[in-house]
Amino acid sequence: MELLNRKAIKRFEAAQSEAALFDFDELNVIKVVKTLYKRLASDNRKMFLDLAQAVYDEADPHGDEEPDEAWLLAFLEEYNAVTKYVYQHEIDRKRDYTAEGVNSSKDKAKEFRRGLMYWSRMTEQYCLDVSDAATLKAFKDAGVARVRWVSEKDDRVCGKCQERDGKVYPIDKVPPKSHFGCRCHIEAVIEK
Repeated sequence: MELLNRKAIKRFEAAQSEAALFDFDELNVIKVVKTLYKRLASDNRKMFLDLAQAVYDEADPHGDEEPDEAWLLAFLEEYNAVTKYVYQHEIDRKRDYTAEGVNSSKDKAKEFRRGLMYWSRMTEQYCLDVSDAATLKAFKDAGVARVRWVSEKDDRVCGKCQERDGKVYPIDKVPPKSHFGCRCHIEAVIEK
């Protein structure tokens, strides 16, 4: 996540500088922002795939079919119950919002910073979601039938997560996380 944030910061700074070269001409801003978000999405896809493969390999147990590009793209095209959007649609929305903000504001730098903040927040949530999906895939590939919900044992845990703590679910009926930044995870229930 930290690596993606550093890359995103550099990309937003470069895009702002490039747009400034053209005196923030409206059409050039649209072009620069479109290229910016295309590069950001590419960075994320690469990192998400690496993350998914690492999480899959670390899951105990796991099968033999690591997540691949097709798996990741299918995951990113699904409606996400936590974020309440489809990843690619949100990229398009954030891109258009950033371009519109830069074009309509006198404080261009502020609008680029706002775009970065929204991008980083979405990326952070999807790092969590990709990790969860890769863990679930690992368990399914290993033939696990049931999983246990595990929440953090501190005062920051929400009521819904506390209710779910320790509950066992069939692997195909694991409920989605109920909020952004949820720190809960699942563990395999091994039948003996």
